[in-house]
Amino acid sequence: MGFDISYHPISKSQMEEWYFAPLKALRDGDESVINAFVESQGEEFFHEKYLDHMKYFATLDAEDRSEKGLLYGLPIIGGFFRDYQYVRGAAFSFVIERYSEMDRYRTPWSEVLPSWIPAPGNDLIEENYSTGIFIDSEHVKELLNDLDNNEEVHKILVELFGADNLGVFRFALQDAANTDSGLIEATEVMEVQPFDLNKSTCYSDIRFCDPRGALIYRDVALAQVRETTGMTDDEIAENVVYQKSNYDIPATEADKPDKKGGLLSKLFGKK
Repeated sequence: MGFDISYHPISKSQMEEWYFAPLKALRDGDESVINAFVESQGEEFFHEKYLDHMKYFATLDAEDRSEKGLLYGLPIIGGFFRDYQYVRGAAFSFVIERYSEMDRYRTPWSEVLPSWIPAPGNDLIEENYSTGIFIDSEHVKELLNDLDNNEEVHKILVELFGADNLGVFRFALQDAANTDSGLIEATEVMEVQPFDLNKSTCYSDIRFCDPRGALIYRDVALAQVRETTGMTDDEIAENVVYQKSNYDIPATEADKPDKKGGLLSKLFGKK
């Protein structure tokens, strides 16, 4: 199936303001916190979708695997407020799996989460529709510096990400470093349909997804199919079927931003 990976810059105070505090209040039966917060947001904010998602996550059992439940909501909600990056198939979790010494940049979720959200059994990505690692603000800056100045670290990351995707990951690191933020890794927050980007789906706010990673994925996928089949790009769009499973958040809610005023066309430069 492969992985649609995204990287979400967020500070610990933003985690609390955007997700933990209103979610805890909802779970305790108090909607005043989230209502006041939503009312403070501007007209462009996806009020309804944010509320729907938060109310959904508030119903989840805290005893279930957090990386696919309560914790998975964090990067999804973070994407309503800040730009995030998409990368197809490459993840820092996979880097750590191959090179254990790279684990020094990971911040354990157990050091970040409030007591009422259990830490994952494994911080690394294990399956689709889940949260991966967290890199705190200090480790973000350390990794960014080593990527640029440590030949061994750069070599490892090029090997596992590839040059183009590494550029996207570096941009995510730089964005986080510029704002003293950490970086959350997640899967399938954004699901790109490479043969027709307008059919992509997003559980967060797609307007904040930087398109560069999706365009890389599209170009690579089209090139592979052209080489294999001899089809033109138009023929590929008409004939190649690309299908992925969906997460439990209601699809009608998840798809709202994608179908609003040709938004994907504008984001990805399609006519």
